[in-house]
Amino acid sequence: MQSQPNSSNTPNHVATRFVNSENVSRTTMSSREIANVTGKRHPDVKRDIQSMAIELGVDVSAFAHIYRDSMNREQTEYLLDREHTDCLLTGYSAPMRMKVIRRWRELEQQQGAREQVLLSGTKVVGELAILECFTRLLKPAPSSQMLMLAKIAANNGLDAKFLPGYAIDAAPDTTGGSSMPTKAVTALIKDFDLRTSAPAFNKLLEAHGFLKEMQRRNSKQEYVGFWSVTDKGLKFGKNLTSPQSPRETQPHWYVDRFFELADLIGKGAK
Repeated sequence: MQSQPNSSNTPNHVATRFVNSENVSRTTMSSREIANVTGKRHPDVKRDIQSMAIELGVDVSAFAHIYRDSMNREQTEYLLDREHTDCLLTGYSAPMRMKVIRRWRELEQQQGAREQVLLSGTKVVGELAILECFTRLLKPAPSSQMLMLAKIAANNGLDAKFLPGYAIDAAPDTTGGSSMPTKAVTALIKDFDLRTSAPAFNKLLEAHGFLKEMQRRNSKQEYVGFWSVTDKGLKFGKNLTSPQSPRETQPHWYVDRFFELADLIGKGAK
């Protein structure tokens, strides 16, 4: 019988295994598990593996692994990948082969479920990173961020009940603790009876640093421009997510501060 190798020299193709635990990656099946599934004695299974290795011209120590038995004694088992397990089973009876095949199917299903969880987790992290980048660059209002978080939760089958039911959209210098009413610039120009158009007003806002023009690519890979409220402009308005495209913002201005804003760019009352 082969001498017991040091557990720190486990070959790269063998799944990591901790004392008295399942294989971490479950890409291998141990000789102990094969013995348990088939009803054969573990020493007999180990001898079968040793004989197989000799016939294949493989050093059996490549499969060896140290574990501790119920009395905390170091013992040797063998960890086989799917290919070598199948090879070993060719010398076993049909009922034994079927039991091991079914066990492999169970392990593969478990592995698939774990991988799906990992993939889902990676997807969520990626979407949250995009949201963080979007928030940093375009500064959407808290209500828009809430909608985006709820969308991410829905996309990934997560419960969004932990999110607050209400987000406060207000200027940074306010202390009231409630949202401030806003409207789009076209409606406000009409409400305040200003003699200007929305495009001209936006150009003046840009010239005074309250707005900046951003760009995104559409489905035809063409650049499309849109407006975004700047840090300076957040005193007078907020960025909502555009209904036409969640990748761009739509400025809304606080009704109570719009006249002051218009005055700052030279469009207030004379």
